[in-house]
Amino acid sequence: MSKKPFKSQASSSRAVNGALGAYDGRAFATGFGSSTFGAVASSPLSYVYEPPDLSGLSDPNVGVAFKNIQKKDDTTKAKALEDLQAHVSSLSENGNGLEEAMLEAWIKVYPRTSIDSSRRVRQLAHTAQGQIAHSCGKRMARHMPAIVASWLAGLYDNDKSVNRAAHESFNQVFSSEEKRVNVWRLYQSSILDYSTNVVAKETASSLSDERTVSPDDSSAKYSRVVGAATMMVTSLLESVSEADLEKSSSLLNEFVNEEKLWKLASHTDPFVRRALYRLLTALLAKRKEMLNPSVLSANIVTSGLHTNQTGSALDFAKAISRLSMEMPDVWTVHYSGTGRKSAQSRLTHFLKRGSYGGPPEFWSCISTLLNNIPLQLLASPIDDDSTSKSTDEVRAYSGVLSALHEGINSKDEGRLNQVNAWTAYLDVFVLVHESLSESVDQKHFKQAALYPILTQFIRPTMEQSSWTVSGPHQRDICIQVCRLALSHDRELFEQEWLALSMKVIEDLQISQPEQSKEYAKSQEAIVAETGRWYQLHAFLLDGPHASLVGPMVKQTLPREISSACATIKNRNGKPYGAAYAVGRAIQFVSPDEFGGAEFRETVVDFANNVIPELILSPSARYLIQMLRSLEGKQNVDLGYKRCLRKLMESTNSDARTIALESLIASPRLVKEDSLRAAVANALHDALKENDEPSWKLVMAAITNPAAPKQLTDEMLANMIDGLSIEAAAPASLHGLEMTANRTESILKEITLSPKGATLLSALLSLSNSSDEIVAQKAQGLSGFVEQTMKTDGDSDQASRSMLEVIYRGINTAGIESLPVNVLLSKAQGLMDQAPSEELLKVATKLLPDQTQWTAGMEPFISLFPNPSIAITNSFGGAISLIDSAYSIPIRQSVSRDADGYSSAFRMAWFTTNLISTTMAFDSLAPDHKTAICSSLELFLQLAGDNLSISGSVPLWQSIDTDHEAHVIDLIAATQKLLASWFRRHPSPPDFALDACKILLHGANGLTSHSYYHGRAYATIATEMAESHMHLRTESDLSRIKAIRKSLDVFGSAAYLMSASDSKDVLRLSNEILAELTVLELEGHMEEGLSKLVYLTCLLHSEKDYVSEIPQQRLVFFVKHIIQQLQVAPPMSSIRGQIASILTVVLPSIKGIYGGFWTDILAIIEKDGLRATEDEALFCAHANLRLLSLLRKAEMQEANDDLLDSWNERKDSIGAALIKLMVQVSDDSHQPRRTINELLGRQLDVFHDDLKPDAGEMYPVIASESPALQEAAYGLLHRHVPALQEQTSIDKALSPDYIAQIPQELLSLILTAPDLEFLSESSFDRTMPSSLRSYLMSWKLTFDHWQGASYQVQADYVTALQEGSYVQDFLRFAFDILINARKKPVDASKFEFDKYSPRIEESPEKETYWLLIHIYYLCLRHLPSVTKTWWRDDASRQLNLAVSLWTEKYISPTIIASELSTITSWGPSQATAEQPMTIKVSTSAREITASIPVDEQTMTIAIHLPKSYPLARAEVTSVHRVAVPEKKWNSWLISAQGVINFSFGGAGEGNAIIDGLMAWRKNVTATMKGQSESAEQEVPDVQEHVS
Repeated sequence: MSKKPFKSQASSSRAVNGALGAYDGRAFATGFGSSTFGAVASSPLSYVYEPPDLSGLSDPNVGVAFKNIQKKDDTTKAKALEDLQAHVSSLSENGNGLEEAMLEAWIKVYPRTSIDSSRRVRQLAHTAQGQIAHSCGKRMARHMPAIVASWLAGLYDNDKSVNRAAHESFNQVFSSEEKRVNVWRLYQSSILDYSTNVVAKETASSLSDERTVSPDDSSAKYSRVVGAATMMVTSLLESVSEADLEKSSSLLNEFVNEEKLWKLASHTDPFVRRALYRLLTALLAKRKEMLNPSVLSANIVTSGLHTNQTGSALDFAKAISRLSMEMPDVWTVHYSGTGRKSAQSRLTHFLKRGSYGGPPEFWSCISTLLNNIPLQLLASPIDDDSTSKSTDEVRAYSGVLSALHEGINSKDEGRLNQVNAWTAYLDVFVLVHESLSESVDQKHFKQAALYPILTQFIRPTMEQSSWTVSGPHQRDICIQVCRLALSHDRELFEQEWLALSMKVIEDLQISQPEQSKEYAKSQEAIVAETGRWYQLHAFLLDGPHASLVGPMVKQTLPREISSACATIKNRNGKPYGAAYAVGRAIQFVSPDEFGGAEFRETVVDFANNVIPELILSPSARYLIQMLRSLEGKQNVDLGYKRCLRKLMESTNSDARTIALESLIASPRLVKEDSLRAAVANALHDALKENDEPSWKLVMAAITNPAAPKQLTDEMLANMIDGLSIEAAAPASLHGLEMTANRTESILKEITLSPKGATLLSALLSLSNSSDEIVAQKAQGLSGFVEQTMKTDGDSDQASRSMLEVIYRGINTAGIESLPVNVLLSKAQGLMDQAPSEELLKVATKLLPDQTQWTAGMEPFISLFPNPSIAITNSFGGAISLIDSAYSIPIRQSVSRDADGYSSAFRMAWFTTNLISTTMAFDSLAPDHKTAICSSLELFLQLAGDNLSISGSVPLWQSIDTDHEAHVIDLIAATQKLLASWFRRHPSPPDFALDACKILLHGANGLTSHSYYHGRAYATIATEMAESHMHLRTESDLSRIKAIRKSLDVFGSAAYLMSASDSKDVLRLSNEILAELTVLELEGHMEEGLSKLVYLTCLLHSEKDYVSEIPQQRLVFFVKHIIQQLQVAPPMSSIRGQIASILTVVLPSIKGIYGGFWTDILAIIEKDGLRATEDEALFCAHANLRLLSLLRKAEMQEANDDLLDSWNERKDSIGAALIKLMVQVSDDSHQPRRTINELLGRQLDVFHDDLKPDAGEMYPVIASESPALQEAAYGLLHRHVPALQEQTSIDKALSPDYIAQIPQELLSLILTAPDLEFLSESSFDRTMPSSLRSYLMSWKLTFDHWQGASYQVQADYVTALQEGSYVQDFLRFAFDILINARKKPVDASKFEFDKYSPRIEESPEKETYWLLIHIYYLCLRHLPSVTKTWWRDDASRQLNLAVSLWTEKYISPTIIASELSTITSWGPSQATAEQPMTIKVSTSAREITASIPVDEQTMTIAIHLPKSYPLARAEVTSVHRVAVPEKKWNSWLISAQGVINFSFGGAGEGNAIIDGLMAWRKNVTATMKGQSESAEQEVPDVQEHVS
């Protein structure tokens, strides 16, 4: 425990006395107890205080919080207040009350905490006060006198957040206005005591400890406290009634007459000044008798006027103006200053400063002030040290008026204050004028103080800039000036008016010529000057003084017009400012004022004769305005006609455009055909060239209120039509946008007309333009059009127009057609907004009906299907029965939208999505539902065929990957929609049954229509079967019986697919089988194919009918049908259909022996494996499936005849498969891809026995089929290494023999794939074929190293070095692995030392794997070539990246392999003729080799760097024995050269082993004394070593 004596928080006696010595504590005695300092009562706000008694607190945490509140750190105090609030909240939640000790402690700390320097602390203090008072309820009442003033003072804190917190806490406790007023009323004594003591006793040093608080902070705290206390008294005066206030009259009087209070008028803090001025205003209104005029005069007038009122100017102006009104003697009787401290001097000093940044209301208060001060202060001059020359003359008459003028022009005066300021100036002018004595030259006073405002408004100059009225209301001030001048001295005004008129004429005459650089500036100045001049005419002639102004105007106006006309004529129309003046002036000349013959003759002659000659001059626009002004007053038709004639004869120019624009914008447009023709030509040019001059003419016509409606309608119609023309669309949009901006009503009118739907459709289409500017403009206009239809049209205008837009959009397909997603969003909006009773109507109009579907799909359903599509559906070979006479070739002229979609595709897209997202389908009539159901199923068949064989059914054009994904998504969504209709009903819905009837009826016949209708019916039947909805009817039996003889193959086959399991179906199967067993196909091809198709449909159904047919019947059928194939091989569709049936039948007779097994294999080999044309694909596919069945183990194990036949013909069948692979390497569509994949799987079975011709296989590697590429690769991958043994023997037997890599293979790795092409290719499904071919070819290239001798490998290396094969690959590989990515590929995710196809699921990852694997092989087999590229060809940046990447991922594997090989090889060298001891350190990547010499050892070390083999291995000396150092070093260099530059590289450790062997040979040769060393066995090594 500390032994330090207790220290008071103020150890200085000076601080104690200064803070508390004179404080009596009267108002705060209750609740505070006695002071620990003896008899001195402590102020509740002082920083010196008696700490609260915390001994009665039951919760120690609360005590800690109270102690922390008394600490100096703001954060600590804030945290303590938050903890206190949390404690109070928890007590309230638990229903417990606040203990009395805590309440007593809070009453002690709250007042000074509420005025803390920290904003956050004050805020939390007031919030806590509200919580505590609310929690205590009536218990707080006895403590209110001690804390109410601090609480109420918080309401006026100058920080908004604190202010708000105080209000919220106060309102929380006193919830009604009545309760709040009662607080003010009941505790007014406490409030006044608090405020009096704050003002009288508190100082900055008593509220803050000067040892820890900065002077600025302590001053700010004092200002905040005294300001709030003063504001609190003001609020008390305003809140409490006179009667209640009387109770504390003495306390209020004491407060008001406190001397220190009024000295606050000149306080430096604006918050304090504002508080005092508001108090003064309130006292003047309620307690004027308490105020001492002398004190107010000294502090408010004398000191206040001299104080910088920034931040308090308005409150001061209000207070002093009210003081002047209530106590005018403060300016005279009670004012004690003289000279520079005189009232007038103080006032002028104040006025010269302007509003001090105050609001406009300041000047209104100044006007009130000056209206209430003694007149002698206004009308007397003043001598001061002002340097302003602009007000010298005014100062001679009135110092106050001069100061006011100077204040208005102060640099900080805002533009928004100008109206109020000049209004105040004019009010004061009147006062000064009225107070001037008769001996004063009043005329000169007006000319000095009033007329400069008017002159500066009309003819502004820099010399008179102080008289400029800024802002938008300068004209209003000048009108006030004129009216003021007229009311005081008409003659003087007339004199000044005439003088101004002469000045205007002079300015017109001396304006700058066209050659001058200041020409445009000069003319624009004239335009502005005369504009203001004649604008002033208009307002004066329309005002109360019109009778006085009229005669003056009659006198000056003709002279001005005549002078301006003469100037224009003499200077050939160049001074367009004069032309503007004439046009404006004539507006104010009434018809009867042309009575003067000379004036009338001058004007009319000018209009009819001069203006046409000057129509192409710069004055053209204003001259035409003059004609328009004269029209109706004088006959100027001749002038118009001459102007038009000249314009039509002139060529295009800016001047002509300006003149025409003015004429077109005039009412003359109605009368003149030539003007309307000019407008039409301008519109044509605008839409074609989108040039601004043409648009000006067009807009002039459109915005002309007098323009004929027919003309504007035609123009807008042309613009709307232009939206659909690609070249004219931007210009049309521009024109419509300008129309909307300038004359919204015209565009609204055309929007609500029948043309509105066309407009909306075109705009919505352009909203999706690739041109961002066009799209943005179109979106804005379409929004305007839609809003107009909703707000200005009839109740369903918008709906009707949108329905028309959607109808056009889904029934037609063109470049300008709206995107379907736009139509969808609009349709969904219509469905959402439609009332329930309108749903049927809206849905019927939105969704296409049978007629629309038929028209949309007719061009496609009539096409002859591609024969290869037989693979994809159960109709199989029946496709060949379609009568081509009823089919049409593919139409290339089918209209399409911008994305290549036909109208049928758009309808399906729209229909599927709208039905899926709205209740549209449920709202339709049954027949409409039936049409949609059947049509969508037909669409699926057509779309599926086109997806399988691109372009075969061109519902859409050839598309990219993104579009293909969209097509697939649409097909899936449509399938899901149809399935949902069947699955959500316990029985088939009526519309689905009707759709089935329609489709089945449409399947009759042998046309492409019936083919697709039959497929659609079969699909629906399958869907219903899955939903347990077989379409069994009473007519099934008769229909089944009729099928045997039916020639409606597609309808019958489709029906059989849907037929439910029954004895009738089984009987039919037996009957058809029996008929086929005796049918001779030759001569009965169509009948035979029909029955084969029926049998296929029956045998491939869910029910296993084959097992129920007698086996003997099946055997007879098989033998007969095989015999038919042997005697006269029928067409491929029949052969394929038979193979398809045999695939189902043969498993049931697999135990039957006979020669037919051999015959089947012979037929497959001879005729079944041909697929050069699309027509043969079905047959090839069926035979491949049959072959797959026959090679299954369960089939061959069950029948020795089949097994023997298979073994006998396996090789020939394999050869046939290879031949087929060469034939079908095309991968252009799905059926061929299916064949290729099936063929690839078949070839896998034969790979061990086949000996393919490599020359035939390499082109397959370059094919488009991934399946065949992999199959050919698999064959060659096994074949190529097997050839290397013979190649090595040939090389050994003949030194001249050079092993070659096949040229076909080298051609495949000659050029790397184009990276740009690959970046645009999709890796979603498979690797691009060109890339797969390139990489597989490299893999096959390295297969040549397997089993090849060192010499053969050297030949292969040489072959690759003859071109840039390796360099191109490495550059390509690292462009993908490193350059094209933010981070290089992580090779640790791949087993790159080997590769097998189809392991990686992602084609992209497989690409990385292959690239890394081949690079690994390059380092193993071609290290020298690889290092040369890395060192010499790679850029510096790539060099570093490859080195780091190889070191991180590849080198560790290679080094481990090398060291493992050396470890295995080393023991064998210990027993060699010349023993060599090998030691391997894996961790150090080091190999040491030692050879014993005369009981000593020679030792070298081979160190492999981290990035080996890119970085060179280092051979270093460990121990040299018996040889000179030079020879020893040459051995080391030779060994290092062999390791780093041998051909074999790091293949199986050869490079390091060869290096060690070379070193040993050198050692051995030297030790035996041989003269020829082994160094010569390593030619050209030295030159490689740097």
